[in-house]
Amino acid sequence: MPEREAKPAAGDLELLEGVVERTVFHAPETRWTVLRAKIPGEPGLVSVVGRCAGIEEGADFSAHGRWVVHPTHGRQFAFEALKLRRPTTATQIVARLKTYPGIKDVMAERIVKRFGTDTLEVLERQPKRLLEVAGLGAKTLANITEHHEQRQGPMAELENRLLELEVSPRLGEALHKRYGEQAMAMLEHHPYKLAREVHGIGFLTADKIARALGIDLEGHERVDAGLLYTLEKAQSDGHCALPPGVLLEDARRILRLPAALLELGIDRLVDEGALVPRLRPPGSEPDEIYFLRRFDEAEDNLVESLLELALVTREEWEVGDLPEHLSDGQRRAVEAIAGCGVVILTGGPGTGKSTVVANVIEVAKRAGSALLLAAPTGRAAKRLEQTTGESASTVHRLLEVRPDTGEFVYCANNPLPDGLVVVDESSMLDLELAEALVTALSPQNRLLLVGDADQLPSVGPGNVLRDLIRAATGDSPIPVVRLDQIFRQEEGSTIIANAHRVLHGEVLEPDESSRGKAGEFYVLRAADAERTHAKIVEMAAERIPAAYGFDRVGEIQVLCPMHKGRAGTEAFNLALQQAYTGDCEGLEAPGPSGAGGRVFRLGDRVMQIRNDYERNVFNGDIGVVERIVANAGTLTVSYEGHFATYERRELGALRLAYAISIHKSQGSEFPAVLIPMLTEHHVMLRRNLLYTAITRARRLCVIVGDPRAIERAIRRADAARRWTGLAERTLAVLDARRGTTELVDLR
Repeated sequence: MPEREAKPAAGDLELLEGVVERTVFHAPETRWTVLRAKIPGEPGLVSVVGRCAGIEEGADFSAHGRWVVHPTHGRQFAFEALKLRRPTTATQIVARLKTYPGIKDVMAERIVKRFGTDTLEVLERQPKRLLEVAGLGAKTLANITEHHEQRQGPMAELENRLLELEVSPRLGEALHKRYGEQAMAMLEHHPYKLAREVHGIGFLTADKIARALGIDLEGHERVDAGLLYTLEKAQSDGHCALPPGVLLEDARRILRLPAALLELGIDRLVDEGALVPRLRPPGSEPDEIYFLRRFDEAEDNLVESLLELALVTREEWEVGDLPEHLSDGQRRAVEAIAGCGVVILTGGPGTGKSTVVANVIEVAKRAGSALLLAAPTGRAAKRLEQTTGESASTVHRLLEVRPDTGEFVYCANNPLPDGLVVVDESSMLDLELAEALVTALSPQNRLLLVGDADQLPSVGPGNVLRDLIRAATGDSPIPVVRLDQIFRQEEGSTIIANAHRVLHGEVLEPDESSRGKAGEFYVLRAADAERTHAKIVEMAAERIPAAYGFDRVGEIQVLCPMHKGRAGTEAFNLALQQAYTGDCEGLEAPGPSGAGGRVFRLGDRVMQIRNDYERNVFNGDIGVVERIVANAGTLTVSYEGHFATYERRELGALRLAYAISIHKSQGSEFPAVLIPMLTEHHVMLRRNLLYTAITRARRLCVIVGDPRAIERAIRRADAARRWTGLAERTLAVLDARRGTTELVDLR
């Protein structure tokens, strides 16, 4: 790698033409390239340096740049733009083709024999004709075509310009797809529009481009894009909207501009409909909040569709004789869904929600209703399937995703089949997924939402279950049944007992060590992160498997409040991987600047971290690496028997999952759970966080750390506030339907 880039002096660019002898260095991420080339008139090989796509040996090129003298490497040609020149002879074309992926000597000669000197013209204009060549298949053709397109025309120029601006050239494809021939003009004159119109280009990237181009940092485009980015950034904290004061303060920190300019920007965005102000109920502080348009529409759609479903007059199902062991609350829940379109069932662990669902299913089957059972994650769907004996799926799979667009097959224009829809772990439903589900229902559906409202809210924006429960007051058409009798506590579950102690702000009561492996709930002291780390690794890798017989890869889960630090997911994953699969075959994922990144090994427990509609694998799905083909650079993961294969460049979608965040654990249960709790986690320490972590454990829960941190988590009953409007909007719509008030709409 060069010690530093040679900077050419000012002056006119020179033209250099030659043939690549070899590539000395090429970094895929930055595209910094060092070539040795034969140049007519030069006595020996010349170093040619700059940023470009990979160049094949033997390729003819032309480059514009300047001669410079590098303090270490001497005389070299530093180019600003480099283009490959088209080979003209059959021999040259064969040499070029052999550098394409999947083409060896024999295949290159076959292609040129078939098309002659027109080969590259055919590849450019009629690439499918290459299938006329014996032995060349569709997959090889796709690789050839992609490789060819990356090295020519406007796309190459666009990528080079992005490199000059010190931005990833991978964005060139998205720019070209959105703007076509105008991509370069949009990049250089309207970078902030890219943040609003091009998927994959955010405000920070646009701001970096604009600064490099010297664009006015107080201009309308930057202010407006920065305000929208502020609201989008708030999504990561679960917000669907922000109060004006919070929006202005957060945007001021990002943009470093006076409030007056930002207030004018808010007015512009409201006028164009990108921001939607909504009044809050009288006496609320603040009295209004601002939504991004898509979240405002999502809340509207969810409320309207949910109430339409709830208010439809329908035939009441015959409940029949229910089992005598059901509590009054469980009976009310079964009877409610028999006569209503929408019912919410909530309650903590051990309160019998699964029993209610089983009885509701029996009533529905006797009424001749079809069943559509779902949950937000694959693991939650699997548990629903196991407890009911009926087929269940994730909500994404229920709605069926189109791999090419990411849109759902079932939607308002194509509703789901008739029947009872049961959604378990519905506290995990974020606003957009809830909207997609409910708008895909018709009057021939009934909906039972089952969840624990005391758990952490969804990872995505919104607080849907809790908001709907809050709105279900008085004569609401959506009955809420809250179960509070704890059946599993009566059976002696100390995990359940301590989970409810957390909910009530009470001190934990761990099992005595004398119970040994009969015990379920333990708290171990550790003074600091280092000791906590060591204890948890030892327990996960050695002590718990030995004492309880649990499989250490598949049945023991570390749940962390945070990712960083010695007591965070990243440190635990590295340590546990070394302990479990350190000697197994591995595949290295690409890291920053093309360097090596994390390694995944055969047998590793991994998690998918983004929705992948083509593979039918979704954010939060956990699987095990079943196969690695090192020479092909591929890795196959089994997700509960569903197999997905990744190429090396796609491994960024995976993370090790021996340790995961408590947020990511929602909807899952594990035989054994280990939880680090330290004062350094103070930002995250809240009652619902600890409660959620404890309730993930089915057989054994061990908390390791500082008792002061545990006490703080139990004491802090305040859940981190999420700015949403769903509850108020639901109440307003109901009032409007009753004729008691008008909907508040500032647009």
